[in-house]
Amino acid sequence: MAKPKTNFSELAHQVIREAAGPLSLEAIVEGVRLLSAGETTKDLKSTVRQALRQSHAVIYIADRGYGWKSHLINGAVQRIVLDDVDLAERELLIDDFQRDLFQPNGPGHHKYGVQGLPKLELESGPTIEVGAIPQAHDDDILSLPESFWTWLAAQGAEPGDSLLLRVIDADARRYALSYEPLAVCDDQAVAERGSQLLEAALTFVHDRQGRVYLPDMASYLNASGVFHQLPAPPPFEVIWTPEVWGPIVDRYDVSPYSLGGYDVLSEINQMLSGEIFDQETDLNEVVAGEGPIFTVGEYGTYQGELGVDAAQLQARIDAFLVDTNQPIPPDDPFLPAIKRIFAALALPSPTGHSYQASELVQLFGDSDDILDWIEHGAELGMVNLDDAYIAMVEEKFDAPFMVISEPEERTTASRTLILRVAYRYDSEYWREIEIADDQTFHDLHLAIQQAFDWDNDHLYAFYMGKRPYDSKTEIGAPMSDCDQEADQVTLADHNLRTNKKFLYLFDFGDNHLFDIQVKKINPKAPPGTYPRVVATHGGTLRQYDYVEGDEEAL
Repeated sequence: MAKPKTNFSELAHQVIREAAGPLSLEAIVEGVRLLSAGETTKDLKSTVRQALRQSHAVIYIADRGYGWKSHLINGAVQRIVLDDVDLAERELLIDDFQRDLFQPNGPGHHKYGVQGLPKLELESGPTIEVGAIPQAHDDDILSLPESFWTWLAAQGAEPGDSLLLRVIDADARRYALSYEPLAVCDDQAVAERGSQLLEAALTFVHDRQGRVYLPDMASYLNASGVFHQLPAPPPFEVIWTPEVWGPIVDRYDVSPYSLGGYDVLSEINQMLSGEIFDQETDLNEVVAGEGPIFTVGEYGTYQGELGVDAAQLQARIDAFLVDTNQPIPPDDPFLPAIKRIFAALALPSPTGHSYQASELVQLFGDSDDILDWIEHGAELGMVNLDDAYIAMVEEKFDAPFMVISEPEERTTASRTLILRVAYRYDSEYWREIEIADDQTFHDLHLAIQQAFDWDNDHLYAFYMGKRPYDSKTEIGAPMSDCDQEADQVTLADHNLRTNKKFLYLFDFGDNHLFDIQVKKINPKAPPGTYPRVVATHGGTLRQYDYVEGDEEAL
């Protein structure tokens, strides 16, 4: 009987779950090696790293390491301030921070996630079960039984009073809720805790050059320990104001929606394309193909052959949009076509449940940008990373990263260019590369990857103008849909002159953007190996923010 294949992702999760606290990547790899009795992969460290990147159960905390998310939030305390609307309407609203405490692994079912609905142990009162947690794009109202409102009324709650939510044991789904009258609240101490929370939030955002979403920040801060001290700070919305995040938006040129709160249209658009929705553009964006055109209300149109009667399909879509609270049942013959249309337009699934990630891969492929799109959809609660998808990703990334071979040595003189390649989000990091002008832009891509010691594991593009994502100036990776492909275009084809500037974008998920400038042209460079690095500034530039340690580029 054949020996079962070792699941290194499972072992990595076991090591972290059983640890007393966060671990370094090296410690996790060593733990996996011990559990596997010495069995390994072609690159065990890369295999473990990729498993952690895909995991909803594990989070990386700066200067501490990788920890089990549901363990790290135990003991966190957050403040919910009641207002007159809450009390009059008998509705308790939660924000991203409380939502993350209740769902530490994100919405949906996850292989390594917590299971079941949370239970609230009311101070000097009953224990109640909370209903389904509202998602970020819903109404944020927490579903509570009548016994909660009876308990709250018995406390004599008034506007301005607080409820203190404490995590007892997230894995066991145990939470506590206590009541704090405004009269006994130490305003100065609470304000000081608010300052500490704000400092931690700003550090998180600046470390990532502003490229974060509010739920990401909530997840990180909840696990970081900043909520584990008393008194509980003010609600995050009280300290995270436009006056705070506005300058960050300007400094890093990021979306105000990602830092300042939710806008449904922007979130949907970011799931689809990674770009910010322009409120001035026409909502009726067309996902075009060949065949009949289907309209999905104000959300857009889709063109394509879907194997069903077009008029009947349009009628079924229109009927569903009349009342979207009535999901389309699994046995509806039009469901596969409607799901494809809705997914292509980045709309929530018409089934009332999350899309299955493996299903989206079948529909749209498994390119890096599609996988990034799927994972962002999971962050929004619109996609479930099912076991089939996880297995596919593990198999895909268990292979070694693309190897960069050394270029052949030239025996005659060449015309070369010296290019300065500077990281857009921190110009301290740059490399100067000398490359022959008869070499291709793909050669330049490989040289940049080697110069920064990165993994060459994502798609890329060059833009010969001033803006990324400009199809008119784009030179895409080999086998892309671009008019110009990098392995077919030489630098000489673009007649580059001294001081000419252009852009290099790597990884359409993390959007690593580099500014490139021609610093010097050498018409008769001596024989040798090109491209080559001729100058370096800045230390290691990490490819992944969540990998700890400054001495090794990952």
